[in-house]
Amino acid sequence: MVHPRGLRFLAPLVACLTVCTPQQIRYEPVALAAPVADPIEAVVYLIGDAGEVNEARDAVLTHLRQDIESVSRLLASPPITVAFLGDNVYDQGLPTDPTEEDTEKLAGQVRALGTGPNVRGVFLPGNHDWANGASVLEGQAAIARQRDWVERVAPGRDIRFLPGDGCPGPATLDVGASVHLVLIDTEWLLRSPEQHCGSADDFYARLSADLRMNRERPVVLLSHHPLVSGGPHGGNVALLERGPFVYYLARKAGAAIQDLSSRRYATMVRRLRAAIAASGVRPLAQAAGHDHTLQVIGMAESDAPAFQLVSGAAAKSERSRRVDGGRFATDGFGYMRLDFTPEDVALTVFARDLGGGEVRAVFACLLSVNGNFGACPEAGLASAAR
Repeated sequence: MVHPRGLRFLAPLVACLTVCTPQQIRYEPVALAAPVADPIEAVVYLIGDAGEVNEARDAVLTHLRQDIESVSRLLASPPITVAFLGDNVYDQGLPTDPTEEDTEKLAGQVRALGTGPNVRGVFLPGNHDWANGASVLEGQAAIARQRDWVERVAPGRDIRFLPGDGCPGPATLDVGASVHLVLIDTEWLLRSPEQHCGSADDFYARLSADLRMNRERPVVLLSHHPLVSGGPHGGNVALLERGPFVYYLARKAGAAIQDLSSRRYATMVRRLRAAIAASGVRPLAQAAGHDHTLQVIGMAESDAPAFQLVSGAAAKSERSRRVDGGRFATDGFGYMRLDFTPEDVALTVFARDLGGGEVRAVFACLLSVNGNFGACPEAGLASAAR
């Protein structure tokens, strides 16, 4: 029997347990869908936050290269684009005089592309690539260094850094005739430094115009920062997980501009959604990293992409809580793949467990731009949270 005085200490402990441990939604792996009957016209890989060299990243990049090679061996090999979704070099971006250790953070990602002639690689900027909070000029200089390194490392190969001028874009790429990619530097939008890039208003007008011009085919927005997330940047932060209590309170209050709760981040999301609404064109998906998780989230609102894909778990792992529209989430290391056919867009999530093991397909479904999530149901729950 607990002494009454002991209850006074037990109650705060129980309360702390509800906030001291961040949630992790647990889903059962989903058996792969039957192979699509239509020929694959284009393939897009989504992999983010690969800028740290470690054993988990090695396993993920090895599996990525093997999967690219298997797709390249198809009878009618489709064009392949691999999008590295920012934070390509931890922790301060590429320095002025990079060491071999610095460049290996990028070189490993380039090697994962393999040597196939139909494979294109594109690197997007993230907040760490922008020198992680340094001045605008220092950040743009770090972006320029990474762009120059990426684009000269493999002469003759189609490997790019976009947007590569320290401006927000949007830069665009077409993967065959089947999909239109729109690449956005969201770190610039959080800072909005203008200078030679024009204003944020100019960017949002360009984005709306580009969406209107490509209304007849699937559009995927690519950036480092997601519009919604169940990870730490979306508020799933433990009381003492990343610092003292005052840091926890600051994160919850929106003091960190890298969190969705901050005023700057919320403004960016609101304006991106307004640009989508103004265009009258709903993108199929917005793919991002930033949170070190793998999440598939359906978005029901007409001013948002049909799906939010968070693929930021190439080298680091964090927890995800359940969010509205969640289809699947895991804290395992991995990446995603989109297969475009004349009739469908098939998504596959590849991951390995935190404790090791093989990288394997853990979730698959069909994506639809019309907001009908019937072909992409939520995976079954293994347990509510951990």
